[in-house]
Amino acid sequence: MANQEKNLAKWQSALEELNLIKSGDKVESYVMVNWPEFTFGPFGMWRKGTMVLTKEKMLIMSAFGICQMDFNYEDIRKIKKCFVGLLPMGFAVSVYEKKSDKVKKHKIWIAGRSKWMKIIADKAGLAL
Repeated sequence: MANQEKNLAKWQSALEELNLIKSGDKVESYVMVNWPEFTFGPFGMWRKGTMVLTKEKMLIMSAFGICQMDFNYEDIRKIKKCFVGLLPMGFAVSVYEKKSDKVKKHKIWIAGRSKWMKIIADKAGLAL
């Protein structure tokens, strides 16, 4: 448990240094994930990284500490299970993007997807 707290503190300080979260926001959990760089039917090029959940945001960080995706929970419109290639291990998050004024869908491949989908849906105020 102490190791978990250390890692949460490391994520907290790293995200604050990168100005990805406000000082009042708090990192609550993180998990390893994959997401597609591009997809072509059931195939694609997948990248590895970490999904970090804070009180206000969901962030996807690459293995090199670069923020790949960054969503406020209030912008999440829909979350549902999906296939990743031919495997039923993913979920899709539909997010309203203010810059383009459109809703964009992002796929994420994660172990224990039901648990993480419930956490994200609860934070976003959505029903599964």
